[in-house]
Amino acid sequence: MWIVISFGLGVLLLVAVALVARVTVHICYDQKKWNIRIRVFGICVHKRQFKQQSSIEHTSADDIKQQLSDLFTDLQRMWNSFPYLLQITKSAEMQQFRWHTTIGMSDAAAVGTMVGLVWTIKGIANQIIRSNFQIRQPFDIQVQPVFQTSFFDTSFQCIVSIRTGKAMQAIISNARGR
Repeated sequence: MWIVISFGLGVLLLVAVALVARVTVHICYDQKKWNIRIRVFGICVHKRQFKQQSSIEHTSADDIKQQLSDLFTDLQRMWNSFPYLLQITKSAEMQQFRWHTTIGMSDAAAVGTMVGLVWTIKGIANQIIRSNFQIRQPFDIQVQPVFQTSFFDTSFQCIVSIRTGKAMQAIISNARGR
């Protein structure tokens, strides 16, 4: 009898620890590839890597616009793959957010226009993130223009954490809503 009770208490304790555990998601984009790592108790439980649909290299202004579009299509595809993500983000904590972009073209006016476009996109993303996450640290967002050469490079890194109980609650409520 005591064995059954101690086993039941052990399982209950294990479930309680699992519900308050913190899950950390580290998303990084650099060198034309996405890296996603999920950690629980500091242990990596899932790792995924995939390359961008098209490469971003020294190209013309039209190619840079297309490559920016492809980059945001990748982001949208990741976002749409998790329909319950918006519910989870309300209780998630953004621990770090860093997004640096270097953009250049041979025409200075075109560089200015593209830099303005990139700042607009980053500003919109900044507001969406700030309205859907709890923020721990200030964001590090930069856009650096380069003149007299066609160039585009961006790197992105964010770390988000959430308690597993909150994530499970959001997933279950989303499943019930269907």
